Amino acid sequence: MKPIADVSIIVPNYNNGKYLGDFIQSVADSSMLPKEVVIVNDGSTDESLSILKKYSGIPWLKVISFEENRGLTSALNAAIEIATGKYIMRADPDDKMHPGRILQQSEFMLKNPHIDVLGCNVKYFSDITGKTINQSNFPLNHHEIIKRYSKGEHGIQHPTAFLRGDIYRKYRYQKIFPGEDYELFARMAFDGLVFANLKEPLYFMRVHKGSSTSNLSLDVMTQTYQFRDGIYGTHTNRFRILRYYWHILFYRKYQTSIFFIPKYLFLLFSTICHPSKLFNRIFK
Repeated sequence: MKPIADVSIIVPNYNNGKYLGDFIQSVADSSMLPKEVVIVNDGSTDESLSILKKYSGIPWLKVISFEENRGLTSALNAAIEIATGKYIMRADPDDKMHPGRILQQSEFMLKNPHIDVLGCNVKYFSDITGKTINQSNFPLNHHEIIKRYSKGEHGIQHPTAFLRGDIYRKYRYQKIFPGEDYELFARMAFDGLVFANLKEPLYFMRVHKGSSTSNLSLDVMTQTYQFRDGIYGTHTNRFRILRYYWHILFYRKYQTSIFFIPKYLFLLFSTICHPSKLFNRIFK
């Protein structure tokens, strides 16, 4: 028998049916199982619901189904509402869990009761080839993570978040979408909650045409900086927003390109738009 962590994994799903089997299997293959996995089927129009019914015999799997699509934040808040774990962990249904994620994040939080929000690094992999594209390089300590949020950037990768349940239940997601993850964690950072990241890549993010990784828009970036200005009382000029948008856009193109020359031209353009990212990767 595998040990069971007092952890609820909350998973919003909209039309990711073809990936659900891989995701659920990755949880089942974990060295430590969760108390429950709460999947909210947010009015999917694909085969998601029928696929989830095939796994109805799994004791730790709970499914909530909306008849109509209500949006990501509503799905997440509904999952938080019924989550019973001491800790609440995020995940997305088109990704996969590292077998040691639940164990390592649980142990870290138990040993470090002063930490409120924990993330980890991720490996991005191609939906087409299954091969690893690259690995994230998020800051590990609280000070550097908080600095990211104050600059309008992300300090942890949203689906790697592992929080104390009482904190998640207190804060919840705002109805405004997109940028809901930045808004939530920036609000927590501003309020003085303590953050950390594990260095290990304990999460595998699938890069495909329908993923948020592949579908960045200027509206998303603009909304994120509007959240930043509202929380921190700053004013972000348009050029800064555009520069960071171009940096992320070219980096996403670098991740998804299959041709060598365009791939590294995109990486070059991304670096030109935000050279400090390259500096941090080299020296950290």
